[in-house]
Amino acid sequence: MYRILITLILSLSSMVLYAQNYNTVTNESEVIIDGTSNVHDWESKAEQFSGTATIEIEEDSLISISNLEFNVVVDGIKSGKGGMDDKIYGALNKKKHPNIMFVLSEVTNISADSLTANGELTISGVTKTIQMEVEYEILPNGSVLFKGTQPITMTDYDVDPPKAMFGAIKAGADVEVIFDAKFAQ
Repeated sequence: MYRILITLILSLSSMVLYAQNYNTVTNESEVIIDGTSNVHDWESKAEQFSGTATIEIEEDSLISISNLEFNVVVDGIKSGKGGMDDKIYGALNKKKHPNIMFVLSEVTNISADSLTANGELTISGVTKTIQMEVEYEILPNGSVLFKGTQPITMTDYDVDPPKAMFGAIKAGADVEVIFDAKFAQ
């Protein structure tokens, strides 16, 4: 009887799910902001960002994600053109609001390779609820790669699209944030 009980306990303990803490692997991740203007399209990369999450995986299947926070440092957004960067920092009110933050509220519709994430996005001190369609892949080493494109209208966050040359060049209000974020234990 004792052996049966021990065997049963050991078999059930292997089925217990364990949520683990994950962090972004920044050198294997990227966040790109694509925008338009009345002259040409533009692109900036977020060079400073971080993220944490509690992720639950069982037998190579994503079970849940909680406590996810993703932070982009405004000063780390770089276009490769100093003047444009300054316009972006001014539009985002970098001195008063140095970070862009996403905080996950819930994950729904988890399938074999995608999910829907709902959360609060804060840009320039304004917080809005957003929904993102995200693709994911569980890598052989146990890390998780999240990919997606999120459209954002700057004016929804009280951000005036940047202008240059006395207003002759005007950025469009809509941008796309393209993310490829690797989370590992």
